[in-house]
Amino acid sequence: MKLKNVLFFSLVFLVFSCQKKSESFISTGGPEVITFKALPFDLNQVKLLDGPFKHATELNEKSLLNYEPDRFLAKFRTEAGLEPKAENYHGWEDETLAGHSLGHYLSAICMMYNTTGNKEFINRAKYIVDELAECQKADGDGYIGAFTGGKKIFKEQVSKGDIRSRGFDLNGLWSPFYTMHKIMAGLNDAYQLCGIDKALEVN
Repeated sequence: MKLKNVLFFSLVFLVFSCQKKSESFISTGGPEVITFKALPFDLNQVKLLDGPFKHATELNEKSLLNYEPDRFLAKFRTEAGLEPKAENYHGWEDETLAGHSLGHYLSAICMMYNTTGNKEFINRAKYIVDELAECQKADGDGYIGAFTGGKKIFKEQVSKGDIRSRGFDLNGLWSPFYTMHKIMAGLNDAYQLCGIDKALEVN
């Protein structure tokens, strides 16, 4: 008798476990004509508890605060005809990829502000945006860039159809559109994540 009960309940369990579960969808009540299985959420809606992820975030926080915004901005100021406030970082920042590091940094500090609430990050983001706006104003045409001679190459060559590449460059500039994209992405994050309206104007 006990064996029959065990077999019966096992069979019932198998039948119900094999049935397809009904899927749940989310309706936003907005203009979308479809429903969603998942919706994105903001970084500030997540609180990390003690553990490896929080520890990693704390290490990232320290690392980001060790960088100096004026060093990232140095070559932007030089290209705009302004005096740099610090020596530029070297490595790729000495090449025609100069400027992409600032874009990555601006994105990172905006995300870290949303993650930690540390006001130093938003203060740095505002400072970088203000400095880029100053470079843009000094240039006079709305251009901001950090790679040497970039504006001249775009204005006197590329815009006139004189386009040359040896496989991974544009008229001698190493991935200028990649670099500009990183700068614009950083400005977009400053606007979207930190509400810095001037970032949208500069962008």
